[in-house]
Amino acid sequence: MSRAFTIFGRAIGLWWDEFMLMLLLNIAWFAMQILIITGPPATAAMYAIAHQVAEKDLVSVKDFVIELRRMILPAWKWGAVNLLILIVTVVNFWAFQDYQGFGWSLLRLAWGTIGLCWFAINLFYWPFWLVQKDRSMQTTLRNSSLFLMRGPAFGLTLVFLLGIFIIGSILLTLPLTTIMMSWIALIGVLAVNEELKRGHNGK
Repeated sequence: MSRAFTIFGRAIGLWWDEFMLMLLLNIAWFAMQILIITGPPATAAMYAIAHQVAEKDLVSVKDFVIELRRMILPAWKWGAVNLLILIVTVVNFWAFQDYQGFGWSLLRLAWGTIGLCWFAINLFYWPFWLVQKDRSMQTTLRNSSLFLMRGPAFGLTLVFLLGIFIIGSILLTLPLTTIMMSWIALIGVLAVNEELKRGHNGK
């Protein structure tokens, strides 16, 4: 659990080092979510920039535009899968909301668990995609799932903390537009990088 808080601290430090650029890019990311079609590429590009920041590379708005173009097709593919799962989950909750009984409660619990797991996978999907040689969706999903299964306490603590942060950002609005996505991307990238380093060291 302490590792999760350490990751949060490192992410804040990296964000502070590039705070003007990250603020600007986060505002651009928020604007692109409103247009919907540009939302997935903007999210993927934010992760790519976070990866560069974590590697101590020099970054600029131009780099964001380059990554935005590079990520269009992979991001739309991943966005389509997310949209499908979101629709199925919402429809299941809505269509059977009036049904009562133990079995239906278990079914809702199952769909809620699937939704939570998918949210967790989304947090680490692009960090893995960026460092893999094989950038297929299947490989990235496998690596993201293994990451959560090998260190459930670490991964779920990060997910829990990010969940609180996201809810707070949505309620307060201002953090959503200025810092939310940049922090999420940095935390996801740092968590995956640390896990990969630990694996290479045999820990």
